[in-house]
Amino acid sequence: MCFCKMGVHGDKCDDCHPGFSHFSSTGCKPCQCNNHSSYCHPQSGFCVNCQGNTEGAACESCRFNFYRRPGSPLTDTCLPCPCSSVTSTGSCKLDLNGQPYCVQCKPEYQGPNCEQCSDGFYNADSICVPCNCSGNGDPRLSPRICHPDTGLCLGCINNSTGPQCERCAEGFSGDALIHNCTPTVIHTSTTDGLLSTEMSTSATARFTTSFSTPLLSSLASLTPNTTTSSGGSTTVSPVPWNQFNIIVLAVIIIVVIALLAVVAGVYTYREYQNRKLNAPFWTIELKEDNISFNSYHDSIPNADISGLLEDDMSDMGNGQLALTGPGGLYRV
Repeated sequence: MCFCKMGVHGDKCDDCHPGFSHFSSTGCKPCQCNNHSSYCHPQSGFCVNCQGNTEGAACESCRFNFYRRPGSPLTDTCLPCPCSSVTSTGSCKLDLNGQPYCVQCKPEYQGPNCEQCSDGFYNADSICVPCNCSGNGDPRLSPRICHPDTGLCLGCINNSTGPQCERCAEGFSGDALIHNCTPTVIHTSTTDGLLSTEMSTSATARFTTSFSTPLLSSLASLTPNTTTSSGGSTTVSPVPWNQFNIIVLAVIIIVVIALLAVVAGVYTYREYQNRKLNAPFWTIELKEDNISFNSYHDSIPNADISGLLEDDMSDMGNGQLALTGPGGLYRV
């Protein structure tokens, strides 16, 4: 029986013992696997069945998705990367401080270890899913249009509202999911008689017009826009309650002032009529005369010129003036 050298075995001492390799005349060499394996190929010496998350000819390298801290001996076990295969490729590298970071995150994730949701995604049961804002997310907030933890939309457009901008905002109706939220309209049967009153006299009408015109102009910004349809109905945009109260108050003031103007006009007219009836009036009573122009011309030569200009006037009662008969005008 042969006595084999170290690491050699067999009936003829012609083979390396397990854990040894590189058969030669001097014997076999122990496997160099950095304590991560006890076996290697007998001819090549490549380690087999490396442990400690290692690989390589001498189990000197860390397997994919594992790392070894800087300065650690090759005999140390490799540690798993803090990168989930769900959120990243799973591989990692070491930064300048020796801390591991994920090489590449999936589109939904971000952060050194791909532990955060990317903009436009939110955390739903530890999985990042796209924000659901029904297509109504405010693009000005892009790319982060929803809260990364709750998924609540940060801003809505197209007259929509709600956690996912899924319904129309107040004052609008329609379907927010198809982006057709439009202002709510109120149908009314008439457009006349709201802010105008017919007056019985032209003076009152002018007064009302001169007062109401600037007031209505100032209320133009408070009144809703109206649109008259072909059927004669009017659509009015909704007016806030406080503005509606202001409009009603303005209409009441206009009506009260108009009524006061009518009363003042009637009172002034009656006073004028009463003064006209009670005013003093002087009258002259004219009496019939029987002057004959023939006798007048015949009497001129014999007339007393001194009495030509004399007149006898008698005062009548109540301030009336009466002319005497023609016989008293001339003296013959």
